Amino acid sequence: MPAAEKTDAFATLVARLGRWILLTGALSLPGVLFYWGWQGSLAFAFGNIAAYFNMRWLAKALAAPTSPSTALLVIRFALAGGAAYVILETFGISPLFIIAGLLTASVAVILEILFQLLYART
Repeated sequence: MPAAEKTDAFATLVARLGRWILLTGALSLPGVLFYWGWQGSLAFAFGNIAAYFNMRWLAKALAAPTSPSTALLVIRFALAGGAAYVILETFGISPLFIIAGLLTASVAVILEILFQLLYART
């Protein structure tokens, strides 16, 4: 497979995975809001958005390892951790909601695997 095709396939995969993450979070958010209120849903949404941006930063660093995005790879945990700390301390929310939001990336990967197995066979 030529390098251009590999890059296009990777970019397509990253875009689709990002959509899966956001879709999973959007579909889960009403249930979180109903059962655990606005504070839990705020933390869940933060975790979901953090999972999305973490995936984008990682993909960008993998696509161009010499770019400045590699430096962001090192400090991304400090950025997300600092923001999570402020949200948790300000609203007194359980960290489990943020972890649940971060786990939407895992669900998105499973959905992408199923998509590849069932639809995108080549």
